[in-house]
Amino acid sequence: IEELERRPQRASQTATQTEPAPLATTLSKPLGILFDLGDTLLHHLSFDPEAGTEALLKIAHNPEKHTAESINDRIEAINHDLVPRREQAQIEFHPYIMQRHVYEALNITFNRDHAAVERVFWRNSMKWEHEPGVEDMLQKLQAKDIPIAIVSNAAFGGTTLWGEMEQQGLADYFRFLMSSADYWVRKPHPLLMETAAAKLGFAPQDIWYVGNSAHYDVGGARNAGMGAIWYNRVEDPIDGPEPHAEIRSWEEFIALVEKYLGE
Repeated sequence: IEELERRPQRASQTATQTEPAPLATTLSKPLGILFDLGDTLLHHLSFDPEAGTEALLKIAHNPEKHTAESINDRIEAINHDLVPRREQAQIEFHPYIMQRHVYEALNITFNRDHAAVERVFWRNSMKWEHEPGVEDMLQKLQAKDIPIAIVSNAAFGGTTLWGEMEQQGLADYFRFLMSSADYWVRKPHPLLMETAAAKLGFAPQDIWYVGNSAHYDVGGARNAGMGAIWYNRVEDPIDGPEPHAEIRSWEEFIALVEKYLGE
C-alpha cells in the first residue's frame, strides 16, 4: 500500500470544474465505503456492440431493414459529437435518450419498454468477471458491519447494472447502486457523490470512495470531501488527482481498513 495519509476538502459544485479539491492532512476511519463498479469490483472482459444490436434486431420491428452495422455507425456518429460535450459538462446521458435518437430516427420500434431493450443489449454485448479477491474482501467488510454501496459512471441504468451484480452473485453485499445515467451528472462532479453519501447515511468526510480511475474516482471523491482510495491493480501511471492511498489488491485494501479501524 502506498499511503498518502490525506483528506480532501469540499470543492465548488460547478459542472465544468476540472481542478479537484486540495488534499488535507489525514484520512479518517471509514464509517461507510462507496465503490466504483467497472474494473474495480468487476473486471470488464469484452464489449461487442454489434452482437448487442443483432440481438435487438431480433425483437424489433424494422421495416426499412437496417443492419446492425448501419445502426452502430449512427451510434458512433452521435457519440463522436456528444461524448466530448458530456465529459466537459460532467453530465450523463440516459440510455433511453440514445435509444430515441437512434431507433426513432431509423423507424425501428420494439414491443418492450426501454429498460427491457437496454437489458437485451447489455446481456448480449457485455462480458464481466470478478476482480481478483473481490468477494473475499466483501465478506470481510460485511463481517466488520461497514455499510457499502456502488456509484458508477455508466450509460446504462442502475437496474441493468444491478442485474449484472445479481448474476455475479455480489448484489447482496451492497445497500444500493447508483448509475450516473439515472442521476444526470457523472464523476468527478461532486453532486453524484454527495447524493450517495446522503443515501448511505454519513457525512462525506466519514466515507471512503474506492475506484480504479484517478480522474473520475479519485477526483470525484476529493471534490465531494471523501477519502480517495485508488485501486490500481494493473499498476497504471497516475492520470488524475493524488489519492489518499493507492492499493494494488483487495488484500491491501482490507489491511488499510483494519489499520483505520484500529484492529
